[in-house]
Amino acid sequence: MAHPLLAVPVVTTNPLGWAILGSAGYLAYKAGKKAGKAAEEGVDQPSLADRAVKGVMKTAYKAKTKIDDSLSNTREKYSEMWHEARTEVAE
Repeated sequence: MAHPLLAVPVVTTNPLGWAILGSAGYLAYKAGKKAGKAAEEGVDQPSLADRAVKGVMKTAYKAKTKIDDSLSNTREKYSEMWHEARTEVAE
């Protein structure tokens, strides 16, 4: 089995080889450009820890609003019962 570096002169002397090398170079260029663009966009994104903290805060806020609604409903229920009890005793 021949060493891969020995095949390079054969690839570069053939027009098809030049097309293969050109395509490989172009694909490497596009992949590098895409990786660089992703790295630039990644700088603007918040870190994983910040996103996790924000998620926890959102969950806590949702839980707080549900608890507040539940307490309001319970308060209304028992305030009605309290008023009924007071009117029954007053009679």
